[in-house]
Amino acid sequence: MKAYVLAAGYGTRLGELGKSRAKALLEVGDRPILSHILGRIEALEGLDAVVLVTNARFAADFQTWKSAYTGPLSVSILDDGTTTAETRLGALADLQLALEKEPPGEDGLLVVAGDNLLEFDLQKAHRHFLASGRPTLVVRTREREAPGASRYNAVTLDDAGHVTHFEEKPEAPKSPLAAIALYFLPTTAVAFLDRYLASGGNRDAPGNFIAWLVEETPVDAVPLTGEWHDIGSPESLARARARFEPKER
Repeated sequence: MKAYVLAAGYGTRLGELGKSRAKALLEVGDRPILSHILGRIEALEGLDAVVLVTNARFAADFQTWKSAYTGPLSVSILDDGTTTAETRLGALADLQLALEKEPPGEDGLLVVAGDNLLEFDLQKAHRHFLASGRPTLVVRTREREAPGASRYNAVTLDDAGHVTHFEEKPEAPKSPLAAIALYFLPTTAVAFLDRYLASGGNRDAPGNFIAWLVEETPVDAVPLTGEWHDIGSPESLARARARFEPKER
């Protein structure tokens, strides 16, 4: 199994910090966010390769990170050729590019956004995916938001954990659950992604594809069993860093 890490964004919400450093390479605690992600992925049995998609602005930085990586995974760095936020391909187009250049094996794939700081074990979701063979999401209880459209998605499940409805950034969320940008997908999902993009689907936020996929094929979800941080703003980065500060004795 391969993992595809989407890290070609330009961190516009991070202001000046996002102009000089890829979000996935920002340090939290004693290491970059990307190293935290791979630390979780490394524990998954049968997953032995990572394809990381970045852009031309930060590709050299990721190559420098790779040269210092000593973990067990084979890591490929793929440059999507873009240089500005205005010319970016979008996360789903980047995923399609990566799948074309580095196809997954028959045992499926893991897709994860490079700005996800994961503090939970992926084994439960992985085992569920292997047993079911169906696309598997990780869902959490969404924090309280101000009135208006949600920054996230809303996921409705039945009693068996099957996704019955998925809506990206709804005006009025119908469920307290939201999926994080981490998906276990069967290899058949590659053809679904191609069809989605060919039909004119949104090429950026991955949740748009998941909302479409739910209408095409059965999708499951398992609950988040630990901490998760979406590093998208200076405030969220500060909160994550504060969590990893050494505790005084």
